[in-house]
Amino acid sequence: MLNYGLLNQRLIVLVFVRAIVGPPNVGDKNNLFTVQYFDEQGNMTIRSNGSVTWRCNNPAAMLASPYSTSKDRRCIGTAGNTRYKYAVYPDYQTGHEALMVMLRGSKYFHLTLREASQRYVKEDPDHFHKIARLSKLDPNRVIKSLNTKEFEAYWKAIEQNEGWVVGKEEFVEKWCITGVHLKRGVIYEYCIQKNGKDLWLSKSEAIAKANQLHAVVVHTKSGFCYLRSEFRAKPFNSLIV
Repeated sequence: MLNYGLLNQRLIVLVFVRAIVGPPNVGDKNNLFTVQYFDEQGNMTIRSNGSVTWRCNNPAAMLASPYSTSKDRRCIGTAGNTRYKYAVYPDYQTGHEALMVMLRGSKYFHLTLREASQRYVKEDPDHFHKIARLSKLDPNRVIKSLNTKEFEAYWKAIEQNEGWVVGKEEFVEKWCITGVHLKRGVIYEYCIQKNGKDLWLSKSEAIAKANQLHAVVVHTKSGFCYLRSEFRAKPFNSLIV
């Protein structure tokens, strides 16, 4: 499943490469965390509300573990609250694939549905009853004994039990600094490339928008602060006036 965003009234594909947990929205409970996704250009997409499964692209609500966060599973981060931390995937399909590989793996394939639930969701002793009811499968069946149709009913029951509720998604474009104005060797303006156009911002305005810029805020010992280019990026072009 690809992720889409609207930029300059054009539909673009967003390939998420990194994700971190974000703070709750104003007025939300402290445990209702958001998830911040970043694409290859550094643009940020914030997911809030909805279900944990949707916010994390993790349809089985797999907790963060050496397996679920491994490179092989293409996990791009973790997110959660003080009680639970979940693996975050770039899209639904990758999260779904992580569940499939786990169920067909050596730790689960030889277990019964009851035993799999007890291992997978230790904090919910009634989990295997819910899966049996949704899948209409005997909880004493061994996973490896399920035929293709039964196995599909099984994983669909797991995902259905966790739920998938779409919430709110906010796209925050990351802008580039194309140049700076210097006066007596001191930066006083930054040129921001926004929507294909150059926009000059004062130093204070640019620093206030630092989280939307490809730049790093530097604080000097004397108490001043300024923006510099990101690590390994080219220095800003200077225009002396």
